[in-house]
Amino acid sequence: MSEFVMHIIPGNCRHQGSRKEQQDDFGFSDMENPDFVRHGGVLAVVADGMGGLSLGKEAGYIGKTTMILSYQEKSVDESISRALRRSLLSANEAVVSLARKAGKKNQVGATLAAAVIHQNRLYWISVGDSRIYLCRNRVLIKLTQDHLYGRLLDVRAASGEIAIKEALFHPYRDALTSGLGWENLKEVNQNNTPLSLKNGDRILLCSDGVYKTLVENEIVQMLSGHPQQAAEALIKTALSKQLQNQDNMTAVIFGFERDV
Repeated sequence: MSEFVMHIIPGNCRHQGSRKEQQDDFGFSDMENPDFVRHGGVLAVVADGMGGLSLGKEAGYIGKTTMILSYQEKSVDESISRALRRSLLSANEAVVSLARKAGKKNQVGATLAAAVIHQNRLYWISVGDSRIYLCRNRVLIKLTQDHLYGRLLDVRAASGEIAIKEALFHPYRDALTSGLGWENLKEVNQNNTPLSLKNGDRILLCSDGVYKTLVENEIVQMLSGHPQQAAEALIKTALSKQLQNQDNMTAVIFGFERDV
């Protein structure tokens, strides 16, 4: 039987869109540290400062940076899932602290999506509406759950508490119900069981500026290429639509490839 080695191939691209400020941020853990990769794998993070609140750029940067630095403190004995949760809580406290110091309690926030690949398995955690997708065999699967008020409205509509029309057209349907900067962070999305990866899989982390601009078929088509080229193609295609109020866009991709 032939031996093979699995490779993690990263790609990334972002653009300010038509907004006055780039409030998206992203980063990776140190892929060149074999001792850490052996027990901690490789981490990717996308954060999106909340544009409707104060200090969006700073919140995205601090959330992303704290998440990565905290995760890189993971010990050999700490599980990846526990390290992700601990690091997310540290990132949240960092954004809460930013707000307090600026005298803007509950007025600063950011979304965050983080994924780790370790020994052919995928772990993730998220708050807000930045997303993580798996693309396998040209099928796109959304792994994360958006923390939006619309989800709660849909539950109320399904139970008959409110009309379906009211749920669909509620003015606060797209309001976030969780994110970095929440004093009491109740909603966190995390997979309980790691996902086994297969040769050719693509993992996409992105801010809402990407998935709200592109349709699923466009994303799938571009993810088939090299991760760096795919990330650039996603942003280029989104920009080609020339939307008047194009949001910040960030795409981070992990390619999972096998060398026989």
